[in-house]
Amino acid sequence: MTVWSTPANPSCEAQPQDRTTNLATLLPEPGGSTFFVVRFPPDSVMSSIDHEAAGAEQARELPGLADTFDPRRPGFHSTPSIDYVIVLEGELCLELEEGEPVQLRRGDIVVQNGTWHAWHNQTGSAAVIAAISVGASKV
Repeated sequence: MTVWSTPANPSCEAQPQDRTTNLATLLPEPGGSTFFVVRFPPDSVMSSIDHEAAGAEQARELPGLADTFDPRRPGFHSTPSIDYVIVLEGELCLELEEGEPVQLRRGDIVVQNGTWHAWHNQTGSAAVIAAISVGASKV
């Protein structure tokens, strides 16, 4: 669920406009931001889904973001953004290109800086994160 989004060079408006209703992409432009909440079902549930239908749903519900996923590595994606993430419920495993996966629990915070990563829920119940992505330029 997208909570809020700002353009590059946002301003404090007396009556701010909700840009989330017509976002062409969840990926913020450099200097812009997107605030969203994501619920991850257990991986065991994901193994029994219709992957073609799930891909179509991702493209519809996650415009722009769905295009960043690596088709050869399930779940891996990288975005041109700095992401501030906090685990609100449950546990998630954060897998990076290098190093050991990291188990995150409620209250843990991660900052992603355009890195390739994947989230895995290896538990039996849903996990929820809140994230703010700030658009950045790739160097």
